[in-house]
Amino acid sequence: MILQKTLHMSQPVAECKARLSSIQSYRRQFLMVTRATVTSSKTVDFSFRGPLGFEAHTVLLSVDSDSRDQYAFESVGGNINLMGIVDFAEIRSNCTEITLAVHYEIKNALFGWLDRRLHFVDSFVTAELRSIRAHFEGIAASYLEHAPVLPMFQTAATA
Repeated sequence: MILQKTLHMSQPVAECKARLSSIQSYRRQFLMVTRATVTSSKTVDFSFRGPLGFEAHTVLLSVDSDSRDQYAFESVGGNINLMGIVDFAEIRSNCTEITLAVHYEIKNALFGWLDRRLHFVDSFVTAELRSIRAHFEGIAASYLEHAPVLPMFQTAATA
């Protein structure tokens, strides 16, 4: 299935990118995420809960993107396949539009069927984006001036 979500943040593009790439600073804000651990600067071990006992798990890797205002990612292993792009666009000097486009497939046939009917992954993504936006909108101080940036979205080296 394909999802596309857009949100607006009241920060410049550089600050939005820095805040979102540092998952360690806001992972406690996630409502249904059971694990979001940065295993290296380029991978995140990620799990979330769904209805009826569904627990998604995968490792997200960063991949090459043609634009410095886009982060592309894909999953490796786990019970859900993901690939997507996060795109940052400046609307005004202190307003950034962030677009998340994700293609996913739940490997379990029963939970895949349930998701096509109940749209629980869509509900999960919407709830988490609202939570993240509310968290960042509540922080008035500039993130770039006070915290180091974790380069989570840099491209992983290929062997």
